[in-house]
Amino acid sequence: MSWIKNTGAKYHTQDTSYYCGAACAMMVLAEIGVPYSDLDQDDLYNSNHNHNVQAGWASDPEGVKFTMVNRKPSSFHNTFVVYRKPSEPEGSQKLVYTLLQYGVSPIVLVYGCMHWIVVCGVQTNVNPATGAYTIDGFWVNNPVYEDNEPHTAGDICGSGQSHGIENQWISYATWQNTYFTGCDYDSADGSLQYLSVCDPSEPKIGIPRQIEPTRYFDGRSLVDARRISGVLNQELRRYLLLKNKNMARMIRGKFTKPLLVRRLDAEGRYFYLVPSVSESNVIGYAQVDARYGNLESVFTLKRSSKPYITSVNRVVNRLNGLRIELPQKDAGLFRLLKGKFQIDKTLVWKPCRESYSPHLPFWQITAGPFTFYQRIDGPIYSQLTVNGRGI
Repeated sequence: MSWIKNTGAKYHTQDTSYYCGAACAMMVLAEIGVPYSDLDQDDLYNSNHNHNVQAGWASDPEGVKFTMVNRKPSSFHNTFVVYRKPSEPEGSQKLVYTLLQYGVSPIVLVYGCMHWIVVCGVQTNVNPATGAYTIDGFWVNNPVYEDNEPHTAGDICGSGQSHGIENQWISYATWQNTYFTGCDYDSADGSLQYLSVCDPSEPKIGIPRQIEPTRYFDGRSLVDARRISGVLNQELRRYLLLKNKNMARMIRGKFTKPLLVRRLDAEGRYFYLVPSVSESNVIGYAQVDARYGNLESVFTLKRSSKPYITSVNRVVNRLNGLRIELPQKDAGLFRLLKGKFQIDKTLVWKPCRESYSPHLPFWQITAGPFTFYQRIDGPIYSQLTVNGRGI
């Protein structure tokens, strides 16, 4: 029997490509009682950015902390600090303890130093207060860029696709190897720190036990897509996710043809996105390691949607004649002409300003010396941007 704590924090997108710190501050301030009439992302970003300690950041940890302390309501009797630890297990221990003891979502730095997300829940094998425990996974609100201002408690944010995903479940192994990877923020020797903005209390629980993830295949080659639904159902049962009310809708769907995605930031890493479909509409997705078969992430959509276009021929036809602005300043536009460009059959993804979510991968388009990227939900980019901190 697993133990779960989830704050149910409302998800919000970030209103610009570098407002992740502002979006996360909005989510947690709303959670602790600040009315939306007092929450504007332009204002929150300026508060973060104007109180940064390190140069070159959109929102650095100290800037986010200042905003949370400065804007918290008088009814909230705790406070916020920048919590730094030299290892992932110690950093994750603090996230578990904050959720256990205080029931408030920590704001966490992920993808190195690149991006802020809200950790709104955790699942462990037993209550961590009772003794040794392992983490099954975290629930997160990972802000993606879509300007949905003005934000409200009932806005479209978190409903799926480009609106972002509310309460996405991430396995602990994926949390470790993709998300919570450490940042060289202000350590004296440049070593990695595992950072969150949360309560100041030192954890009174143990460090989570580290175990090897369950693997269903040997990893020497990509798993046949036809075998994925079988292991996926095993994983959902193993983690008891089908009994979770947030995942209940997945039971009513049928897992259909997986979409293969290649990681651009990690040599030899692939994952499958597996749609759950009901009455021809997608109601959720699972993310599965394409070499070992273990579950990486899963979520349901608040609003069912039409499946993405996954036929390369249809993508080519839609791109034909499109003009794309080249990334170099004043370089002009490039026109895609059928027969003059190619699309990789495998989707690609890496953490970047254009997509912070693995569930929004790209078609990679090659046209002569140029490479372009069309996100699976439509937007087209001439490059994927990874040079940024706190964006």
